[in-house]
Amino acid sequence: MLVILMVREAGLRSMLAARLALSGIDVVSMEQVDAARIARLGGSAPVLVADLEAVQGLPGGLAALCSDPLWHRLMIVGGATEVSAPHLHHITVEEPASVIAALLRDDGTVQ
Repeated sequence: MLVILMVREAGLRSMLAARLALSGIDVVSMEQVDAARIARLGGSAPVLVADLEAVQGLPGGLAALCSDPLWHRLMIVGGATEVSAPHLHHITVEEPASVIAALLRDDGTVQ
């Protein structure tokens, strides 16, 4: 499983990268979604972990991410929850790394 980390807030990005890597999860950090790079990395079913600031900077925002067939799962840390989709998980800012790791281990069944 390839996890793309697109988090603008430096402290959160560092903490998530370290904690997820220690959980045995392969993490690649990107500033922008790059489908060609994801394909080269072997991302046939990539998971995006992003913060609200990064998502808001994308054309179409969260709604566009949810409709993009590239993503197997979307995990958005913090922010509003007005958009919903079966593969979208809104993660609170309290202990996001442990929640994300549990969702990845349990194939998304932990809520």
